[in-house]
Amino acid sequence: MIEPAPFKIHYIPPEQWPIACQDQWHKAFQDDDLFGDRKPASEWRKSSIHKASCGLGSLISWLLYKELFNPHAQIKDIVTQEHIKGFIADMQLSNYAPNTLFCHAQEVYDAARVMDPSQNWKWLLNALKKVRSKAKPIRNKLKRLQPAQKLDRLGRRLMTEAQNKSDLSFYKRALMFRDGLMIATLIHRPLRLSNFASIDLEHRLTQFAESAILSFPADEMKGKRDFESHFPSQLISELNIYIDLYRPYLLSLKHEDTPDQVMGLWISNEGKQLADLSLRNAIKKRTLREFGQDLTPHLFRDCAVTSLVRDEPESARITRSILTHSTIETTNKYYNQAQMIDTSRRHTDLIERLVAQ
Repeated sequence: MIEPAPFKIHYIPPEQWPIACQDQWHKAFQDDDLFGDRKPASEWRKSSIHKASCGLGSLISWLLYKELFNPHAQIKDIVTQEHIKGFIADMQLSNYAPNTLFCHAQEVYDAARVMDPSQNWKWLLNALKKVRSKAKPIRNKLKRLQPAQKLDRLGRRLMTEAQNKSDLSFYKRALMFRDGLMIATLIHRPLRLSNFASIDLEHRLTQFAESAILSFPADEMKGKRDFESHFPSQLISELNIYIDLYRPYLLSLKHEDTPDQVMGLWISNEGKQLADLSLRNAIKKRTLREFGQDLTPHLFRDCAVTSLVRDEPESARITRSILTHSTIETTNKYYNQAQMIDTSRRHTDLIERLVAQ
């Protein structure tokens, strides 16, 4: 007897969901009733919408895998106890990480509760708590962390080699310089991946003669506060080289379906704005080759915090504030926007002093 192929998650987009579900999904974000109650998802960030969409899409891919897909189903017919139990069980059989199970279950819950608020989803919330209690990281994060100085040196070395290795093709040199600049910038400004990948030359990066400013509106930040910081002064020269030399070359590699105007700072080898996942993979590849352990962009935040708190303990409060950790958010609930921006500048100054040692 032939064993069935193991379940592999696919992220089915909303336009391929059952018609009723598509309608419920779109209505969850409509907020055009002046006198009605505000809908739970009306102020969701793009990243939250994307994650919830992927989570429900992964469950729908499981329904297709089990031949349970109903083109007329509503969300209450899709998100059932039986389906969630089978979905989780098959992810476990396919050796998905415990945290992946929790994340997808959480995303299904987030989608379901806004698509049909009339339903009692408490049973799913209870299941989430149990799944979360078992969602322990497979790899020891602490063993993967690197001092901020080492990451800064890696980024600078990649950029130097890209400039000096004439035996490499210009294509490889462009990617090497881009990755080096990303690594060096990210350890100085440990932004969340979605913010870092979204940097563009139109709104989020403003260039001046000898400096540049990074700025993100509150609705793009997890902490719901505006963020503003100078681009690392030590990297302005490298930023200009990338923008003047390597970025235009990467843009020239665009395909026919690439928009004429690509404003993103980080450009892929296809002439497009580098997607979050591709940016993440590029950094993982470079750090794995250097340290024998890959680091994700999110771990850069841990590296920066660990280095700061170890070398300058008095910076702990400032660090946790700029990284918008929930505990310091509660403590700083009376901070106004100006204080938050001032704190961010103080934090980035601390990182620059540390990396310069």
